[in-house]
Amino acid sequence: MIRKTSFAILFMVGVLGLATRVGAQLASRPAPDWILRLERPERIAGLKIDYIIQKLDLKPGQVVADLGAGPGVISLPIAKVVAPGGKVYAVDIDQAFIDHINMRAKEQHVPNVTAVLGKFTDPGLPARDVDVALFHDVLHHIKDRAEYLKNTAKYVKPNGRIAIVELDPKSGSHRDEPGLTVSKEQAKAWMADAGFKPVQEFDGLTENKWFVVYAR
Repeated sequence: MIRKTSFAILFMVGVLGLATRVGAQLASRPAPDWILRLERPERIAGLKIDYIIQKLDLKPGQVVADLGAGPGVISLPIAKVVAPGGKVYAVDIDQAFIDHINMRAKEQHVPNVTAVLGKFTDPGLPARDVDVALFHDVLHHIKDRAEYLKNTAKYVKPNGRIAIVELDPKSGSHRDEPGLTVSKEQAKAWMADAGFKPVQEFDGLTENKWFVVYAR
């Protein structure tokens, strides 16, 4: 069962050790079902991917790591923007999602996506050449967030950035589950330990999400 759950679900069920009620709900849904849910057109529209790309000021030739990429709904649009010359590492810890990303990249003729089977504590990227590392609605699923962020930082170029999009702990869908929330204050402390500080903050996503970019 664990083999067929998403990056986020693996973290929640296999690592966080959440309550039985939550674990049973999440573990009961295989990867194909999650792919259908995550690729729904109305969900993708609500992510405001174009807005995120615009605010990150992505350019052709840049290298982006999409951490917790799931089915690649953000990875593929970013890959098109950073082409030619750029690439995207689409990282997940579920082989089913890696296979799906590779299939979608082939279908959409996007050759500059490298799907990476990551680890629980380290994205395991093939090179330390990342211009932007993006955590989109995934950091709260990671058990040791500070360690994962430190390990991510080692793949980021000296002038690179780490961007985090997260649900607001007070108004997001996990507001009654404190173990599944990340505040800006928490992220700021973890990022400081990784050698980064907040340099930009954007408020154009839904009112339940925050979006902060960090740099050294």
